[in-house]
Order: sequence, then structure tokens, then C-alpha cells
Amino acid sequence: MYPETLRQGSEQLPYFRTEEFSRIVKECDGDLLTLSGAPEGARTAILTCSGTGAMEAAVVNFLTRSDKALIIRGGSFGERFCEICTDDGIPFDAVPVEPGRALDMEQLESRDLAGCKALYVNACETSTGVLYDLEALGDFCRRHDLYFMVDGISAFLCDPISMEKMGIDALIFSSQKALALPPGLSMIVLSPRLISRLEKSQPCAHYLGLKRHLVDMQRGQTPFTPAVGIILQLHSRLMALTGIGAEASVRRVCTLAAHFRKGLTGLPLRIFPDRPSNALTALTPLNGSSAYGIYETLKKEHGLVVTPNGGALRDKVFRVGHMGNLGERDLDKVLAALRKIME
Repeated sequence: MYPETLRQGSEQLPYFRTEEFSRIVKECDGDLLTLSGAPEGARTAILTCSGTGAMEAAVVNFLTRSDKALIIRGGSFGERFCEICTDDGIPFDAVPVEPGRALDMEQLESRDLAGCKALYVNACETSTGVLYDLEALGDFCRRHDLYFMVDGISAFLCDPISMEKMGIDALIFSSQKALALPPGLSMIVLSPRLISRLEKSQPCAHYLGLKRHLVDMQRGQTPFTPAVGIILQLHSRLMALTGIGAEASVRRVCTLAAHFRKGLTGLPLRIFPDRPSNALTALTPLNGSSAYGIYETLKKEHGLVVTPNGGALRDKVFRVGHMGNLGERDLDKVLAALRKIME
């Protein structure tokens, strides 16, 4: 996190049912729409929950048990969409993608889409670092009249995303990724045509029911007590980000990713995904080392925390992030430590 974010987090919190707080929320709304490249008439809902809560909201508010979801399942977060649909009784068809591999669009073109209403994808499948082709997926959804539902939690402000240009109907992101805030807030931006569907729906959701969120957002409020402190931090971060623009933020993260990946030359490591996101670099050891063992050594012996994987990828993949208040010097420390460990 940035120093200003940390400073704000130490302050007393105001009462939030006030005109002053409503003004802050409305300004956040406008900035989020701008940074999302949202079309005219799009609306934002700010939810006090983790990203998974927003993922579930993007399912239960728009699909019923007589509909079907089409889900790209290429890692643990694609799997999470499947788990949400299973738990909420929403039929789905999962498109399996080998972890780290790019999606072959022919896999989609050959599917039976009978009953399908929406396609769900993690723009960046965070568990593997792969970035899916949102433009191709948006074109597919337009041609087959599907709502295009995108989890942009890791990709937002790290990779190019424009709701209007890519035909995205729901864009989900969270406070703790490129926004570099504490976890606890998630946002979902809805296209006008998805709002029309919401107005006609009767979702089986109370806390995550987006109708009441959109009604309250008109006056700069949320229907339930929000994470007030994080919204204040969000307001400050958004002012800084809109000042430079989404494209500049993406370029900065892209430059950091390129710097780190260039520094891997000569190390017995392979970049795991076919099509890596700027947000992180997922790496596979080539010398027989355990990926989880490398994570532990970096943490215990060098005071550096990268991200391990679980399940089948536990000993195969670890991940190094490039978002937030990081610079080339931070990544150089990781590279130097990896050389000591692996050379």
C-alpha cells in the first residue's frame, strides 16, 4: 500500500449517513466508471465483501435455475465460479482449459449453447497468471447473444480493459489488488443492458441483491454499513489514478513485469502461462526444486513474500506480483534472492 493509504487507515472514521460521505461515494462511482471504460448508462455497485462476494452477485442477480452459465475453467478461480453456480443451483457448462494455457476459441465455438445466458471468465486467472483474450471473448458473446461477465480482480489497472470496447456487461474488481488498498471492498460495474435484465429479475439474494445497491448508489449510499475506512482510502487512490488515467497505470505495471521477466534470464525458471498477465509472473522451477520450497526460503531467509500455490500446483508454481506500491528495486531484490537460492 502507499503511504497516504496507510496514513488514512490510522484515522478515526466518520459517521457515513451524511451528505459529505455521499459526495465521496458519488465521486468514487464516477471515477470507477471512467477507469473501467464503461459505456454511457453503466452503473457501479460497491459491496463490502471479498471478490468472491462480487463473483456470486454477478451470478445470482442475473441467472435463474432455468438458465445456464458458460464458465471458462482454467484454474482455481475459474473453478470458484463453478462452485458458486453449484451452491446456488445454477446450471452451468464448464470449458476446461489446462492450467496456464491460453484458451483455444474453437473450444467455445464447438459448444452447445442451448440455454446459455452468460459467459463467466477470470480475465487474469490469478492462480496461473494467464491472461485470456477479452476482445475475442467479447466478440463471441456478441455473436451468440450472451452476457459477458468478467472477473477483473487481478487484471484491473494491470492489463488493458475497456467495458465498452470489449463488450463487457459486468466487470468485477476488488480493493486489495492494483488499487493497493486493504481487502474488504469489491466493486461491480454493470452495463445498461445488464441493468435492464436486473430490473426484470427476482434474485434470491438479500445482502448481495444488486437492485437495492443501485437504488442507494443514486444518493451516494449503500444499503448496509459499508467498509467506511476503505471507501475513504479508495477515494484518495481514485483521485490519483484518474489523474494519470487507466492506460498509464497499465503501462507502469507492464514495465515492471517486463523488467522482472528480463531479469530472469539465466535462472532455471520458466514463465508458466502461455499468455501472461502484467499483474504477476507465475514461475515453474526447471531444476527439480519445489516451488513451495522456494516460497518458504524467500520468506524465511530473505524476508521476501511471494505467493505460493496450493493443490496440484503447490510444488510446481509460485507467483511474483507487479501491482501496487512496488518498483524495480523491489523486484531486483527478489531476483537477487532467487539467484542465491537457485544458481
